[in-house]
Amino acid sequence: MDHDQDDGHGGQGERHGDEQPARPGRVHFRRSARNPNGSTAPLRADVLAVLGVLKVVTYKQLHALIANDEYRDHQRTEHVAEAVRDLIKHKLVEERGRTSTIGALQPGTRPQPTTRSALGARSSGPGEKIFGLTPAGLLAAAEALGDDREMGGHARGAGETGAPHAMLVNEIIISAVTGTTTHGAPPRTDERQAPPRRALPEGPLPGGLDAWATEVAHPIVGKQAVIPDAVVRLPELGHPVLFVEVDRGTMTDINKVATKLDNYHRWFSKLVKEGHHERPLFEITYGSLTTPGYGYHHTDVVRPPVLFVFDRGLKGGRPRFTEKGLYARIDAFGAATHHHWQGRHHEEEGVEYQTFKGKIPVLATTTDRLLEHGFLGPDTWWRYSLGSWTDLAHALDPQPDHDLIRKRRKAREAQERADAQAATKAEQDALDAEQRAKLLAARAHNDALHPCHTCHGPLGGAHDSSHELDENTHPDRLECPSCELGRRAAMGRPLILELPTTRALRRAEKNGPPDDDPWWRVRLLHAKRWPKQARGDRKIPHSMTQIPRGRSMPEKH
Repeated sequence: MDHDQDDGHGGQGERHGDEQPARPGRVHFRRSARNPNGSTAPLRADVLAVLGVLKVVTYKQLHALIANDEYRDHQRTEHVAEAVRDLIKHKLVEERGRTSTIGALQPGTRPQPTTRSALGARSSGPGEKIFGLTPAGLLAAAEALGDDREMGGHARGAGETGAPHAMLVNEIIISAVTGTTTHGAPPRTDERQAPPRRALPEGPLPGGLDAWATEVAHPIVGKQAVIPDAVVRLPELGHPVLFVEVDRGTMTDINKVATKLDNYHRWFSKLVKEGHHERPLFEITYGSLTTPGYGYHHTDVVRPPVLFVFDRGLKGGRPRFTEKGLYARIDAFGAATHHHWQGRHHEEEGVEYQTFKGKIPVLATTTDRLLEHGFLGPDTWWRYSLGSWTDLAHALDPQPDHDLIRKRRKAREAQERADAQAATKAEQDALDAEQRAKLLAARAHNDALHPCHTCHGPLGGAHDSSHELDENTHPDRLECPSCELGRRAAMGRPLILELPTTRALRRAEKNGPPDDDPWWRVRLLHAKRWPKQARGDRKIPHSMTQIPRGRSMPEKH
């Protein structure tokens, strides 16, 4: 009867007759014939899960992702090594060689611990062991991950030449998952100890290791397929999926690197029939940013982002590119792929922005930036078409500054209202000035005539009163507008001056108009129009009773 059952502590159950004592410091776990290295089932499942994502790893990379066993010394990698050795015995994991090194050991020298840099460089000495999954291990890893994801291949050839590319991709994923990195940390003197990890300023990406996948093929046509270096799902940042590509400079012709984006474009353009409509395959596979609604068309959908990480690489033990040359390579890549990412420019309230219907959001960074500041660092990413380094959230969704646009719109509308009010006021002021000038000219003319016969005030009306005339009145007028209105209100007849006496006529003929009678000329006119006989009959023309408001009486002929 087989008693190789996990006990309550996650270790192996006791086997009667071949029980072995626990190692010093490991009192809770016992070795068995099935698992002679004494690893626990949960730990082996964690190792399989990590391998299911990364495909090939070293002990230290496993330790970075599985440092959660309360019974272990987290400074050493022995516990993950024991799990790996037990999985090798089960034929789920196999050794794939060693990581590449710089230079070679001289005879008689002692091996030094290897250290990982941002460029993938390693110090002289033997590399670290690389482990990968067998085909059976890939199935076991899928069960350990516990979801229906596409597992991808098991990277059969990786490790034969040191796997520098895979090791760099692993370090990038580890930094994203854990929020830590060995970049810039001093090496330990004990090669059995895990290297120290420096906490990144902004911490890890959401989603953890389960959000990542590698070696996943996306078929285009026939045997052609896009196989990203890594795929990460980030619904927390509003994107169902992101694709990550790492460039170590092994392709010197940047146009060949640009063809990767051509292949992405071909896969993003694949359509799937869904009812009476067609939808992009990537939406069916990973989900869409928004639920397709009325008026939906696949050509208007923004494609998933593709993130390119540019590394200085190594050639003959030296970096392929200087720092300046690396950034020139980033610029050259953008120029070669502009037709994929170039958006449509807009301007609103002085704020310029772009829209990207049917385009691929392409982001770039360097390994130095990424491993120094992390995925969420403030200046980690260069979004082609933005023209500045920014954080991941803004790079993925470069929305215009709506608050600034609203603020400027309100300021503009307020200024327009103020300008309109100022223009109206200026127009009114000009009209008032024109009317005032007309009034003053009329006032000067009317004041020069005889005064009102009734109130003895100005003939044009009291100055600045509501009834003052704004035009020249007729010289024959006798009353100001206020007195005329009062007479009309009292139903009185128009004013007709008394006939001059014979004596007064003679005096005027001899000496001129009398000084004490300013209305003499009008009196003579009235005497001519209405002689004594007409006045006796009280025959007054009808037009004399119709005096327009604010207007002078018409001249009678």
